[in-house]
Amino acid sequence: MKKTCLYNEHEKLGAKFINFHEWLMPIQYTSIINEHNSVRENVGMFDISHMGTFIISGKDAEHFINYVTLGNIINLPIGKAKYSMILNMHGGIKDDIIVYKYKTQEYMVVVNSGNISKVFTWLHEQYNYNKHIYTDVRIYNISNMICLISIQGPLCIDKLQFLTKTNIKKIKYFSIVDIQLNNLNSTFCKIARTGYTGEDGFEIFISNKNAIQLWRKLLKLSIPPCGLGSRNTLRLESCMPLYGNELHENIDPISLGFNSIINWDATFVGKDTLLNIKNNCSRKLIKFECVLGIAREMDKVCIQDTIVGYVTSGAFSPTLKKAIGLALINVDVISNNLTIKIHGRNRPIKVIDNKFYIKCTK
Repeated sequence: MKKTCLYNEHEKLGAKFINFHEWLMPIQYTSIINEHNSVRENVGMFDISHMGTFIISGKDAEHFINYVTLGNIINLPIGKAKYSMILNMHGGIKDDIIVYKYKTQEYMVVVNSGNISKVFTWLHEQYNYNKHIYTDVRIYNISNMICLISIQGPLCIDKLQFLTKTNIKKIKYFSIVDIQLNNLNSTFCKIARTGYTGEDGFEIFISNKNAIQLWRKLLKLSIPPCGLGSRNTLRLESCMPLYGNELHENIDPISLGFNSIINWDATFVGKDTLLNIKNNCSRKLIKFECVLGIAREMDKVCIQDTIVGYVTSGAFSPTLKKAIGLALINVDVISNNLTIKIHGRNRPIKVIDNKFYIKCTK
């Protein structure tokens, strides 16, 4: 079982652990609800060092990334980030990623923990097959060299400002900058205004040798540690997809409602299949509230006794204090009178149009 460089710190704090894609990760420290509410109302931090980080560089890096992802990163400004996806040849989702451009001809790509090896191999395969086109591309896996800590919540700016002379408030959403932390000299330290909770937040990329020192500094600022349990309920309330649940190689981005991030003007892996799916989509993702019970992953969605789909994610929402979920159903199904089979009984659900939670802005 793999462990992040902060594993011993989690143990000292009394974390409960789970096996998450072969990583021994903290699921909670106090309770999922307490940690969830801390992020929604104040601030919290997560060790997300299990995520993968690649560096893609070279004069052809921009066009290569544009080919292996479905989003347009041509002319992405230095210091900006973009959410995108890597598809297989059939339009299925190999992974959802964030691409950061932090230098001329140099990009950082963050991938999901369970897909590190798969995506790294795929990128090299695509490069080797197309190296007559993209002659100058270098792909490095630096996942084992750095730690990634996410600080999320409405008080994150006030807390983080104590760590640095950099004006944290001036960092724009989906941007990344080099940062010098007070009394901490790290060879690699970057901060991005990104996250996976629906709140304002930042993610700090830092060399492994400095990670424990940073973690302890954050604890001294009274930022409580949070586990993957609350990270899941936070992302679900904000309708953010999870790889392995909503996202996988047998589902396409159009069925999940991600048509808007597809760069149809470019040539990219999986485009031909997507063009066909665009006009003949057979599934759709819905958001729902449970009237009775809590729906869980793979529970069946029904109209009377006819199965028309399945739940991709379901949980109790600490913010809304009700059971919520996402489900993939047949595209021609009218969303009225749907039920979900929970513990053998058909329970009614209410389909909603908007996100379950939208953060308040002041």
